Amino acid sequence: MPIAERDPISVTALVSRVKGVVDPAFTDVWVAGELSQFTRAASGHIYLTLKDGGAAIKGAMWRSTAYRLKFDPAVGSEVIAHGKIDVYLPSGEFKLIVDHLEPKGVGAAELALRQLKEKLLKKGYFAPDRKRPLPTFPKRIGIVSSATGAAVRDILELLAGRWPLADVVVRHSRVQGAGAGAEIAAAVRELSALHTSGALPFDALIVGRGGGSADDLSCFNDEAVADALFVAPMPIVSAVGHEIDVSIADLVADARAETPSAAVTLLTPDRQDLMAGLLGAATRLRSAGLGYVARGRERLDRIQSRVPFRKPFDRLRDREQRLDDATARLVRAATVRVSRAKDALAAASGRLEGLSPLNVLTRGYSLTTKDGTVVRDAATLAPGDELTTRFAAGVAVSVVKSVVAKS
Repeated sequence: MPIAERDPISVTALVSRVKGVVDPAFTDVWVAGELSQFTRAASGHIYLTLKDGGAAIKGAMWRSTAYRLKFDPAVGSEVIAHGKIDVYLPSGEFKLIVDHLEPKGVGAAELALRQLKEKLLKKGYFAPDRKRPLPTFPKRIGIVSSATGAAVRDILELLAGRWPLADVVVRHSRVQGAGAGAEIAAAVRELSALHTSGALPFDALIVGRGGGSADDLSCFNDEAVADALFVAPMPIVSAVGHEIDVSIADLVADARAETPSAAVTLLTPDRQDLMAGLLGAATRLRSAGLGYVARGRERLDRIQSRVPFRKPFDRLRDREQRLDDATARLVRAATVRVSRAKDALAAASGRLEGLSPLNVLTRGYSLTTKDGTVVRDAATLAPGDELTTRFAAGVAVSVVKSVVAKS
């Protein structure tokens, strides 16, 4: 056909025609494939590429729906996408506008929960060594739950009968539905702040509800709830009320209870049991005391039956007699020793008297001294020395005229 007889159309018109055909025909499409590209833009939009062994298609997930994504997609994972086909005029490409994305073979919620558990496990949220012991006798208990729910009523009724000494503070929060996780986290943070400030100290918190379906309990798998429980300054008892599945709140809390009533039982003593225990202890103490007194009386009776207690003065008189005998022996021994000492003293005195120079003088001898020193040798004297001569009776003073040395 000659060129002049042709009737070409513009690119825009062609793409528009294709768009007009494709867009209405593919408004509800489910596509399975492998993620070969996945990017989160700063705007919040998600851009991806799906492929299989024969083809690939680009796609986009706008921010308005991207925030509802329940898991963290990764390149190479098999997914199922739902959306519509849109032809993009500027490039002539057609894209899959995704409004729902889930992992192939596993639900999005299940995968998201699994990924969150792995994340919190690595951060140490579930570590056994950070679990705190529960109080033995709590004075104030905080409850985070629906104030109008059966769980709070059950808790209050059981506490009234079991441990009425504890003050109870109920912080209302929705425990199911969209946004409930954020409310639970905010309630826990609020009570934690009151505790930390000292305005309202708590011995423990009960966080939970009275059971329900998996969807109803999903708010207790919220990361915000896990964060609030992890940093709470007081022990936490999780009472989600689902015996089969373990929630993230159960794993982070210091203790887990199957039901709110079980949480009360776990957290408080039973006053009736305590009273019974006290009465039993009082009975045992009284019995032990009576037994002790009885044994003491028996021992006293045995002691009183002994001779020293039946005839206390007999032993005393015996000791007095022994004392008198010992005193007499002591006096006799002392007298003998004194007599012997006197005799020895007289003998020694006689001997000393015989050796006395004065006795020698009575026999005609004299004692001559010079300057107080006895003169034993004439050679020690010199003419003119003054001498003192002691006689048996009297003293004579003389002066040496001459000295004759011994030949």
